[in-house]
Amino acid sequence: MKRSIVIPSALLAFVAAVNFLCMPGEFLSGDPHAWREETRSLLLAGELNVPQQAVAALAGRGADPGQYFVRNERNGLFYSKFGIANSLLAVPPLWLERALGGDLSRPGSQPSLLIGNLWNLALAVALAALLYSLAAAYTSRAFTRVLYVIGALYCTSLWFYQRAQASEICQTLFFTALFVALLGFLRPLQERGPRGLDARAWRCLALAWLCAAALVFTRLSYGLLLPLIALLGAYCALKGRPWRATASSAGPLAAALLVPAVLIVLLLGIVNNAKFGSPWLTGYHQWNAEIVLPFGRLADGLWGYLFSPRFSIFLHFPLLLFALAGLRQFAGRHRLDGVVMLSIFGAFLLVYSKTPSWAGEWTYGPRYLLPMLPVVSLPFLAFADDALDRIGTWPARAWAAAALACLVYSGYLQVQVNRLPFWTYYNARQVLFMSSSLATLDYFLYRHTALIADDLLRHRHNLDDLPFMREARQVVKPEIFAEYRARLGAMIDRGNLYWALPPGERR
Repeated sequence: MKRSIVIPSALLAFVAAVNFLCMPGEFLSGDPHAWREETRSLLLAGELNVPQQAVAALAGRGADPGQYFVRNERNGLFYSKFGIANSLLAVPPLWLERALGGDLSRPGSQPSLLIGNLWNLALAVALAALLYSLAAAYTSRAFTRVLYVIGALYCTSLWFYQRAQASEICQTLFFTALFVALLGFLRPLQERGPRGLDARAWRCLALAWLCAAALVFTRLSYGLLLPLIALLGAYCALKGRPWRATASSAGPLAAALLVPAVLIVLLLGIVNNAKFGSPWLTGYHQWNAEIVLPFGRLADGLWGYLFSPRFSIFLHFPLLLFALAGLRQFAGRHRLDGVVMLSIFGAFLLVYSKTPSWAGEWTYGPRYLLPMLPVVSLPFLAFADDALDRIGTWPARAWAAAALACLVYSGYLQVQVNRLPFWTYYNARQVLFMSSSLATLDYFLYRHTALIADDLLRHRHNLDDLPFMREARQVVKPEIFAEYRARLGAMIDRGNLYWALPPGERR
């Protein structure tokens, strides 16, 4: 078998094996429950509205009106407030469960965890294949490509979202595919102009628009992609060419850059009208609407994304640290790719930073920006190749050792996070409602979530030795403290691995 097939095949088998062995032992609570109910309605009744029992089930768990389901004021029915693509992406596992004889008829009930986990596993393998293929455009070294893929999947917060039954894994897959397809169109456009485009370039543009549509219907903020794609197309068409000569032959190009965007917006309006009663309502209008609009302080979000322990893109995606070291070399070799990558990421970074809800709580790491980070980390490949080319020198050895140490340690921290139930951090920090000392506040609000997970696991047999436990014991009523401690200990003992569940609980 050819080496070109053996290495990627082994990589994909490795990803499948790791994700199979590390499947979670619970469903991620919150948003996914809402769109799975919409999926259930689609499969059982061919409708988008969800039964009142499903709404009541989440309300019974403390959900506020409008937090997950929106009441359509025209017909009085309830709909998932999230993009319809989330519900469509949940169709395959639920359809398979129903085809295998599973009972989906009870609103609010949990579907098969095993089938849901296997669906996420398939998405992760697809993402690994796409990232490996993308890396081939920038390095001929198979080792560098494998290191990049494993580093992105398992040494970052992306591992959490491969396991969680949320949509971040799908968003990452769609965004990576969009980047590949968009460059497949922009490169020939820049080289040959609008008249020189062949059928393959037009197919790439069509695929890019399909990926953009999938992202928009997953999360509305991806609507920013629509003008960005058009602007990047205009930039490549005009760069280095007389404006008038280009404009005379740009009719088909202009249509291809504008008509799909208009159609996506029209289709979004039709869906919004069906679900929420108006094309202008997005689903985010009934619950804390003020926190999802970009009217916050830019400095707050920028500082958080760059430097805060709980949300820094560098701490949660360490490939970026070394991508910065390779950025100049990468941009010199692949100027257009760098322009596309940084212009899209920069625009989203600024918009999300202006949004009061930039942190995306409840969450682990910078989940809004996460789907773009594997692409933004591509300069890591230039850094790694340069270090390998000069591995005989001490500076190159030092850089290589630093990169490997950073990735290994970050990988260890991801293991610690993923050993615990998804929202252990948020349950642990409930102690803040009992003992809000400055030290406890600092521990939970200004410390990397993975370090807290590591502390909990290392002290699982002596939780009282944790700093916040010692302080809480002194000021909290004994019976309240004992209940909190017992609940936290039970979460740690239960863990979050499917294969560690008692056989009777695996379904």
